[in-house]
Amino acid sequence: MLEPAVFGALVVGLVQLALTLAVAPLLLGVTKRVKARLQYRQGPPLLQPYRDLAKWWAKQPVESDAASRLTGAAPAIVLAAVVVATLLVPIVGARPPLDGWGDLLVVVGLMALGRFVLALSALDAGSAFGGMGSSREVAIATLVEPALLLALAGAALAAGSTDLGQIAALGIASGSAWYTPPLLLAAGAFAIVAVAETGHEPVDNPDTHLELTMIHEGMVLEASGPRLAILMYAAELKLVLVAGLFAAAFLPAGIALDLTPLSLLVAIAAALAKLIGAAAILGVLDASLAKLRILALPGLLATASIVAAVGLAARLWLPA
Repeated sequence: MLEPAVFGALVVGLVQLALTLAVAPLLLGVTKRVKARLQYRQGPPLLQPYRDLAKWWAKQPVESDAASRLTGAAPAIVLAAVVVATLLVPIVGARPPLDGWGDLLVVVGLMALGRFVLALSALDAGSAFGGMGSSREVAIATLVEPALLLALAGAALAAGSTDLGQIAALGIASGSAWYTPPLLLAAGAFAIVAVAETGHEPVDNPDTHLELTMIHEGMVLEASGPRLAILMYAAELKLVLVAGLFAAAFLPAGIALDLTPLSLLVAIAAALAKLIGAAAILGVLDASLAKLRILALPGLLATASIVAAVGLAARLWLPA
């Protein structure tokens, strides 16, 4: 017989796992629908991403003659890294499903692992487009990851811990006092990073297949069949991860602190509202902004690092 605390944690973990896995394709549908409506188009149905995944899964894969075993193993590794990272983030309850298995540094490391394996698999196919997309992705990552760590460090310093559950719980307990100027600067920096991590305007165009503009699409261009379905689903789930990470660190309101049915219902509704809101914001950005030139991206991403560093310095050296 499981203890009540263990049973409750198991229930919350299963609820978060089911919610995040089920809603990930829907968020892509929301983004595309918002973008289409702002461009005065009808756009695809909200459930079209689910149909696309089913269609790709049913097709026979086609692989390059130059591909090694890495090409076959990469989709599973990328998806596993994103799923485990998502389970380390408190999205429904203050205690994430894998509570105690890792903190925000582990989450950032798993995100880097998924990016690294995806870039390697794109190079493994021997395609010029894959090499171009991988080189651009790695170049952007060198600017994104410092900004991401600095932004999360601001929230960790405010909570006195790198544990995301403790950060979210303290944020809820602090109420409006949680939103200090240093934390707001860190949140602004994270927002820029989130756009880059999820591959949206003005950093990347998720709908393009032009060799001069594509980044993520270039890395999955050689994938087909179930491998393509897994990689695309991992990309959709990454939006859940990034939005959940932002909510846990900077917008924790609504996360359940106890295990009562009412708290869980409120937490599920709040999580859905945050995720759908993030998807809608990305749709607005895709419709209203143009993609920046590759040479202009370092300036944007360096700005995120500078803003996060200023917030961190203000937290360390200015009086509370």
